[in-house]
Amino acid sequence: MKSDLAISSLILLYVAAACSPLKTSSHDERIQLELTLHEMQTNLDDLRHDINCFQTELQILDGRIKYNENTLATLKSQDLEKQQARLEQLAADIRSFEHKWHSQEKSHEHAVNEVQHLAFHANETTLALTQCKARIEELEQQLIVNQRRFTELNKLKGNIEFLAKSLNKSEIFKTYKVRAGDTLEKIAKHHKIEVSKIKQINQLEHDRILVGQELKIPDDE
Repeated sequence: MKSDLAISSLILLYVAAACSPLKTSSHDERIQLELTLHEMQTNLDDLRHDINCFQTELQILDGRIKYNENTLATLKSQDLEKQQARLEQLAADIRSFEHKWHSQEKSHEHAVNEVQHLAFHANETTLALTQCKARIEELEQQLIVNQRRFTELNKLKGNIEFLAKSLNKSEIFKTYKVRAGDTLEKIAKHHKIEVSKIKQINQLEHDRILVGQELKIPDDE
């Protein structure tokens, strides 16, 4: 604005000097012209100064604009880098969570398979134990039956032998039923006979006797 006023003033002065009547002398005109030129020169200097100041301000403003642009670009770049780092971290966290989730699923499936496998073996073991228990009970019953048969056979054998000896000899025998705690030695001592004779009469090959077994004992009465 100041430069525009200076230019307008110079133009007006030049026009006024050119259009004024020549009432003065040439010396006055020269002085007047020099004054006018000096004023014009001064105004031009002021104009150059204003232009230089304006250019300087423009340069400063341009520098500030460039600085602000660089700062804005740096901030954008840093913000983008931070956002990118956050996105990468989030993606890594998601991958880690997915990996843990798959691991948990595999562990769960393995545990379920182990439980099913153990349950299957437990059922097989229970069935086998049930069958073994039934077989043991069956063998126990068969053993009891066989023991009864053995006792009856021994009794029948003793009776037959007793009858046979009775037919061959006039010796008289009495029957003794084995009780708990009895031994051949104890029975022989009680009836005052030898163990070997009891074994011979009853045809025993060893000293083992059973509770309830009937033995023939010589009756001396």
